[in-house]
Amino acid sequence: MMEIALCYNGLLALCLAMPKHYRQLFGRSSSDHVRWALKIAGWSAMAGSLLSAIASNGWSFGPVEWIGMTGVTGLVLIFLWPFQPQAAAILGALAVIAAATGVTI
Repeated sequence: MMEIALCYNGLLALCLAMPKHYRQLFGRSSSDHVRWALKIAGWSAMAGSLLSAIASNGWSFGPVEWIGMTGVTGLVLIFLWPFQPQAAAILGALAVIAAATGVTI
């Protein structure tokens, strides 16, 4: 579950690093510092999800699982964002809470 939460939140942070999407969610434009922080956080979360997938499944299947997770979480974000950007952000928070409490899928 930790891999999925990191992957989704990494993609969400990269999405929010774009001025258009940041404005959609928060109603104001972001500064350059915020955009850079979101990019760094997004890529760090993506790297963390890859490392977590490799740690749980090894080098033989970990990267394959990570690519699949990236595709699925990306599709969820792509289909959810245009209609309910607030719900997409809430889903990211719920994914972190579920991963922290040890909920398994």
